[in-house]
Amino acid sequence: MKRIQQMLLEMARGNFFYSLDPGAKNDNMASLIVMLNMVNEEIRASFVHQGFATAQDSPRYLIQMSLLLDANGTIEMANNKSCSLLSQLPKDLIGQNVSEIMTANTQKSWHNKLPKLLKKDFTDTIMPLEFITPEGLIISKDFHVSTFRSLDGNDQKILMDTVLFSKGEPIGKGLWKHALKISKGAKSPKVRLSQKDIRMIREVHDMILNNLDRDLPKLKDLALQMGTNEFKLKYGFKQLYGTTIFKFLTQERLRKAKTLTLHTSLSLKTIAHMTGFKSIPHFSRAFKEKYGRPPSSLRK
Repeated sequence: MKRIQQMLLEMARGNFFYSLDPGAKNDNMASLIVMLNMVNEEIRASFVHQGFATAQDSPRYLIQMSLLLDANGTIEMANNKSCSLLSQLPKDLIGQNVSEIMTANTQKSWHNKLPKLLKKDFTDTIMPLEFITPEGLIISKDFHVSTFRSLDGNDQKILMDTVLFSKGEPIGKGLWKHALKISKGAKSPKVRLSQKDIRMIREVHDMILNNLDRDLPKLKDLALQMGTNEFKLKYGFKQLYGTTIFKFLTQERLRKAKTLTLHTSLSLKTIAHMTGFKSIPHFSRAFKEKYGRPPSSLRK
């Protein structure tokens, strides 16, 4: 009971990386510890996947664009979220000049501002920038732009980043109202997501988490069920959570399977069934691809 009390105190402090060994006994106390470990894992994951554990009416996902440039404006590094938002693979994005993915107006202001930024070794400024994807989606946001010297002091670097969702920024004033727009003449126009659309997509997100053991219906049927169309459902989910619906389903199934494998004595066959995998081989292949080793290796 003292160990359980300590764990609850750690959770109250916000430490969700604290867990208990249930021990060898198969009694009520061991079952309680297993359940606490699972709750702890779920809360920890909610911070990663939703931004805030209890955010019912707040943004649930922290999306940060971050680009590292050389003094000429060539992209040397881009984080995964930047690649996802800009709809480009890292190998295609890195090596481009950043002006190539900017709108015409932003290109002009960027080229005017860049020489001034590079006059000093270290600068920090805020710039309104617009980036455009190959499909014509415009990402418009204020970016924090910093210049600095490399470790050897010879090369100058530029770091630009922005947070599209933040804890204090309401949905109506955030990404979906101001940061995503449609460029004129786009060949494949995208839809604008309303607050109602975002709530609907969150419902789909929660439905997936609560039914990991079940197969999803066809996206067309799911969209009709949610009162929308397939395109808006797929597009909106990808923009809000940074991945496709089916990839999200798989990653959450594997995350729950890992928790059950580590903190319960359930057989791997039972765990596979509880997390929606049709067979042990399928479960093992997916688990190894995600975590680099088979689920059996987690068992002592």
